[in-house]
Amino acid sequence: MFSIFKLFNEPKVFFNKHDFIKLSEELRRAIKQMSWKINQGKSLLIEVQEKLEECQIKLKDYLDETKNGVKTTKSNEEFKLALLSLAELSSDLFIEAELSKLWLDFFSSDLPFFTYQSNIFNPRTPQAFETSAESIISVRGLIKNYKLGQTTVYALRGVDLDIKDGEFVAIVGNSGAGKTTLLNCIAGLDAPDYGVVFFKGKDLHNLGDSEKSKVRLIDMGFIFQSYALLPHFDTRENVALPADLAGFSKDLKNRIEELLKGVGINKQAKQYPAQLSGGQLQRVAIARALTNRPKVLFADEPTGDLDSKTGEQVMKLIKKFHEETKTSVIIITHEQDIAAYAERQITLEDGIITSA
Repeated sequence: MFSIFKLFNEPKVFFNKHDFIKLSEELRRAIKQMSWKINQGKSLLIEVQEKLEECQIKLKDYLDETKNGVKTTKSNEEFKLALLSLAELSSDLFIEAELSKLWLDFFSSDLPFFTYQSNIFNPRTPQAFETSAESIISVRGLIKNYKLGQTTVYALRGVDLDIKDGEFVAIVGNSGAGKTTLLNCIAGLDAPDYGVVFFKGKDLHNLGDSEKSKVRLIDMGFIFQSYALLPHFDTRENVALPADLAGFSKDLKNRIEELLKGVGINKQAKQYPAQLSGGQLQRVAIARALTNRPKVLFADEPTGDLDSKTGEQVMKLIKKFHEETKTSVIIITHEQDIAAYAERQITLEDGIITSA
C-alpha cells in the first residue's frame, strides 16, 4: 500500500492525472481500512466493558454477607487480627479469595482485599453453643465444602437448626441446595468441616466410630430413595436385620409381624426384593427403618422413584407412624406436595437456610 507519509517526506515529484487518481484510491482504501479497525476495536472494548461490569455485579453479589455469610475486610491488618483466633480452632481454615490491587483498577476502592467465611472465626467451643432442652437435634454453624477437581463446592454455609423431639420436619430445596449433605451431617453419615451437631444433648461428631454407629443403629432409622435392601434377604429378613445387628431378640418375631402388617407388606414376607414393586420395596424400607423403634426417622427423597399414587401412599404411611409413635421425622424433598405432609418446612438454598 502506498504510504501517505512517504509522499510528503520524499523529494517533490509531479504526478500526472492517472497517477493522482490511483494515489487517491489507495489513500481512500487505507482510510476506510483504518476506520474499520477503529470500529472493530471499539466493539471489542465495549464487549470487555460489559463483561467486566457483569463480573463486578456477580462478585459483589457473592461478597454480600447477608447472602453467603462472607466476612469482608479492606486491610491486611484487619485480616491478620481475624487470623489470630485460628489457634483456638481444630478445623481447617478455608481462605476463599485473595484479590490483588489490580482489581481496584477495574472495580474501584469499595471491594475488599480478602474474603473468608465469617463462621470460621467463631472461637466458641461446642459446649458454648446454646441448645434447647426440647430439641432432639441441634445444629450450630454447620459448614461443609467439597473439592471437585479445581473447584470448591460450598455445600453448607453456616447452618443453624433445631429439631424438636417428636417433630415432623421437611427440608425443602432444589437439586444442589445441600439437602442431602445436611441430612448426612445431621445423621453422622458425613462429617462437617466446621460446626457441631448435638443429638440428644451429645456432640455427635465427637463420638468414636463405634459409638456413632451404635447411635445410628439404635436411635436412628433411615429410608433411602434407592431402598438399600439386601437382595439375598427376603422381606422379613430385611426388616429384622437392624434388630439382629443390635442384638434385640425379645419379642422380635411379634414386632416384625406387626411392622409387616402395618406397612401392608405381610403377604410378601417371603419374597425377595427382585420380586417386589417400587412401592412394596419402599414399604419394606419403612418397616426396616422402624424396627428398633428409633428416636428419629430420616427419609431422603423417599418418593423419588415412585409414581404419584404410590408416593402418596408411602407418605400417608410415614405420617401415620409419626402420629402413632411420635417419632421425630426429617424428610428431604424438592416436591412441595410431599413437604406438605410435614408439620414444619425448612427451605435450603445454596447451603443456607432461608426460611424455617
